[in-house]
Amino acid sequence: MEETVFLTQHQSFVFSQIRKSVKHGRLAHAYLFEGDQGTGKHLLSSWLAKRLFCTDVTDNEPCGQCNNCLRIAAGEHPDVRLIEPDGQSIKVDQIRQLQQEFVRSGFESRLQFFTIRQADKMNASAANSLLKFLEEPQGDFVAVLETDAPGKILPTIQSRCQILHFAPLNPAELAQRLVADGITSESAKLL
Repeated sequence: MEETVFLTQHQSFVFSQIRKSVKHGRLAHAYLFEGDQGTGKHLLSSWLAKRLFCTDVTDNEPCGQCNNCLRIAAGEHPDVRLIEPDGQSIKVDQIRQLQQEFVRSGFESRLQFFTIRQADKMNASAANSLLKFLEEPQGDFVAVLETDAPGKILPTIQSRCQILHFAPLNPAELAQRLVADGITSESAKLL
């Protein structure tokens, strides 16, 4: 799977931690994935969701081909949700709607999973609403908050999460990826 290859090559320490936690059934209920943009935070979130819901796990790896893996990849699994900024921020109504959905157990299993991309863009009301949700978790869920600006996340939210730091990508490898995407080598080095 694409996620596994990238994460093994570029974020082996963080990936290894999550893999061990899943394998031994020791997942936290909330994670804060923090690091530069493009370092694989969302890939790991996607891998984790697939791993938790996959019906054909082999060697602690999701198959990527079962119905659940395919629906997660397409953003269509009813027990896996993605929250992104609505305009410039994540609004309190988005968090409240998430809470209402998560009061019930999962549609297809007991477990529910949600990712908040650019979690640093939550407005104050949304952040406080999420904090209350994390302080008093109801039901069986795993939350992943992704950010490249951890200083903008409330310290009280950070204290409720296991924080995983994503290392910056190697500049030479990043330049190679840009060249492979059609950017000239001169521009890739500059970028």
